[in-house]
Amino acid sequence: MLPHQCLNKEEIRQQIDSIDQEIINLFAKRFSYVSEIVKYKNDAESVVAQDRKNEVIQLRGKWAEEHGLDKDTFEQIYQCLVDSNIQKELEILDGRKKLA
Repeated sequence: MLPHQCLNKEEIRQQIDSIDQEIINLFAKRFSYVSEIVKYKNDAESVVAQDRKNEVIQLRGKWAEEHGLDKDTFEQIYQCLVDSNIQKELEILDGRKKLA
């Protein structure tokens, strides 16, 4: 259903909830790749990959802006997401080192 087809605020809220569920599913899928990439990293520096991190955040801000969204907001969202993923990657890396 398109936004203009909604007849009341409850229908709009249902659509927003549905979209948010899809977004969460996509973030979970994204995280499965993040977890997998740790196999190819051997130290904290390669996990943090500051240049790549900066590139990802800036590019997502650009993509948001191209869709008429606020660049800064989406850069902040991705900053938080990437920082969280880095923490998880470091935990995985640390666990792997303990098993070695």
